[in-house]
Amino acid sequence: MIRLIWPGLAARRSSLTGSFLALALGVALCAAAGAALVAALDPPGDRPLWYATPDVVIAGPDRAGGRGEPGNAVLPPGERGHLPPGIPARLAALDGAGRMVVDMAVYARLDGVAEAHPWSAAALHPGVFLAGGPPRTDGQVVLPAPTARRPGDQVTVATADGPRRFVVSGVLDTPAPQSLYVADATAARLAHGRIAAVALFTPSADADAVAARARVALADRPELRVLTGESRRSAHPDPDAGLLLVATTLLGESAAVACLVSAFVVAGAFTFTVAQRRREFGLLRAAGATPRQIRRLVLGEALGVGVLAGLAGCALGAAIAEPFARRLAAAGLAPPGFTVRITPWPMAAAFTLGVVVAVVGAWRAARRAAAVRPVEALRGAAVERPAMTWVRWLAGLACLAGIVPIIPLMRTPEGAAYLLVVVLLLILAGAALAPAVVPLLVRTLTVAVRGPVRVLARESALAAVRRTAATAVPVLATVGLAGASLAGTATLSAAQALGARDHVTASAVVIPAGAAALPDPAAATAERVPGVTAAVRIKQTFAYDRDDRMIRQHAAWYVDGAAAARVLRLPVTAGSAAGLTGDTVAVSQSLAEAHGWRVGTKAALWLGDGALVLPRVVATFRDRLGLPAVLLPWTTLHEHSSVPLPDALYLALAPGAERAVEDAVRPLGGTLTSTGKHLSTVDAEFDTLSRLALLAIVGMAVVYTAISIVNVQLMAAGERARELAMLRLAGATPRQVLLIVAHEATLVGVAGGLLAGGVTAATLTAVTAALSPLVSAVPIVVPWAPLLATSAGCVLVALLTSLACAVPAAHLPSRLRSQVSCRWRP
Repeated sequence: MIRLIWPGLAARRSSLTGSFLALALGVALCAAAGAALVAALDPPGDRPLWYATPDVVIAGPDRAGGRGEPGNAVLPPGERGHLPPGIPARLAALDGAGRMVVDMAVYARLDGVAEAHPWSAAALHPGVFLAGGPPRTDGQVVLPAPTARRPGDQVTVATADGPRRFVVSGVLDTPAPQSLYVADATAARLAHGRIAAVALFTPSADADAVAARARVALADRPELRVLTGESRRSAHPDPDAGLLLVATTLLGESAAVACLVSAFVVAGAFTFTVAQRRREFGLLRAAGATPRQIRRLVLGEALGVGVLAGLAGCALGAAIAEPFARRLAAAGLAPPGFTVRITPWPMAAAFTLGVVVAVVGAWRAARRAAAVRPVEALRGAAVERPAMTWVRWLAGLACLAGIVPIIPLMRTPEGAAYLLVVVLLLILAGAALAPAVVPLLVRTLTVAVRGPVRVLARESALAAVRRTAATAVPVLATVGLAGASLAGTATLSAAQALGARDHVTASAVVIPAGAAALPDPAAATAERVPGVTAAVRIKQTFAYDRDDRMIRQHAAWYVDGAAAARVLRLPVTAGSAAGLTGDTVAVSQSLAEAHGWRVGTKAALWLGDGALVLPRVVATFRDRLGLPAVLLPWTTLHEHSSVPLPDALYLALAPGAERAVEDAVRPLGGTLTSTGKHLSTVDAEFDTLSRLALLAIVGMAVVYTAISIVNVQLMAAGERARELAMLRLAGATPRQVLLIVAHEATLVGVAGGLLAGGVTAATLTAVTAALSPLVSAVPIVVPWAPLLATSAGCVLVALLTSLACAVPAAHLPSRLRSQVSCRWRP
């Protein structure tokens, strides 16, 4: 039986071409995604760049929940943990500690550089002066090369404490990440006591032994990291970590969709071909083949397709990985200069995944082929068997039921990810139920049709249910994925924007002008302007809590608690946000109920720097869109943020005070804008990123649609040829035959689009059900233009493919045409 596999593949190469192409593309995407993931998690270079010369580095936490704890969470991009003030003294007492450098990282922006360190930290990596020398006074700064500045130039550096004037003392050329260097006393003052890391030089001692002693000395602080060797690289955060996360997430989602659609194509292809080969399997059974051998034959063919497609996909993935990485960087979805490296294990994983998808996709078809009985197959080989089975009904209903527990999860910060899960479940349900639903749609669309061409097109679509469903399902998958994802994401974003507008009562907002951030004194400057009654600083971050299994991430704001009520409408249920100062916190009602927190009790939270804090709850408020789950006092910002600066100032001001506020904040790098415009800009930035990611996934799905439809038409070509030839012999002209095929293809494509419309409607229903408790109204947003364009493209692909396959059969040879004495007229 195994000897029949390769001849069978060669004989059916045209019908298996679609499966081969789908799997090859899926493997290529998975290989490229794996290569990108390796590049993101393990950037090139064996040695660290910033902490290149010390032997041991002690750094703060890089995750919330503690290292080694189950379900901990990586800190948000741009944040880093810090060391408590007493740690350097402990480390200085270690045997063999050697020379120590206390490193501090402070916000300081100039010419694209966003960080400053003490001059003593220059010893942590190699460097050579191109001009000038080190800073010797409080007002001097060293700039990294390349720069147009020269020693003696005066520069204005944006710091957390406001703009500061410095004199350039030197220009340093170093392979380390770009940073400004200031005097040690200046860095300590700007850092407000935050220590980024402690570096130990141990030339006369074993670095591993010193590291072991450091771990013992810091046993009471397990969240702190003692790093040696290549691991020292992680002590300096990657500024591109956020974009790397976006790139890997996009590639991972694309690879997941590719695997899912590949399984669709393979399953559809093998199900269709098994239905066509019932006579062949019946003859094999009559010749003595066992059901197990028939099953092995079908799975062997799937394995052969998977192996060939896996090899081709790995080659294609290796070829497209680097151009694809450059394209992601150009679109702003990856850091500038993002590159990938081709390594063996992503290719091996992608190849294995392709083979598994092929075998799993063909498993159900193999079982159906093995169930063929000799007499049954010989007697009914020409009759199409029922397409809907109890397995399809159960699978479709199970997918629909699986949506119910996911709906509440769409209220979380990861709501967009859960939305994609809902969309995929709805598409799976539609694909499983398509043989039952598509004929109903065809009948509904053709209830009033007249004329032989349209009637025959309808009856052909209804008679060949498998072919009709197999053509409609790819349209469903592509249009449903595009429509439901784009509409669901747009509705989520619109609801967030509406919630923010419901709860932000500020008259105007001061935001940073350009790339610089607002300095902390900007609020006091704005408050001194006549007509300004409140200037509330807002900084968005994340806070974390632990449930029974893992760390959960929640949106959080640092705010000026006493004045927050003047610019925010907080739906407080207990306590008062006015007490939000010092070691306190205000939390949402759902978060409080999850832990049994009440006003006056202590809450356990990890903040953005990975530090565990136990603040006292001073208020709880209702869960609403547009508001975070955690409100933190502004007075604790310097202790727990690498960038202790406001994202915006929310102002309450009298009419006519706008010009004075604008003039006051402009020297500090701020600009005044209306509250509505500010919120719209934030929404637009989020929408642009989400739309780019979704369009990349949808574009990939359109390619799969074309492959799947072509695959179905190629497999059905032989069967359709006999049908169309009979029409020609009955007197139909070639034009009439092609019109029948065109009407049928259009009808099936429109039916698939309507089924996708149902998926979109169900998705919006789920989004509305999830968000209704959190917002006054859920605005439904449907992006009609891309939805209609995608639908039209899918119908056009189905139409052109059907016509291309029908043209040979529509033109009979002249010897057969001469035998037809009559002409069929509509």
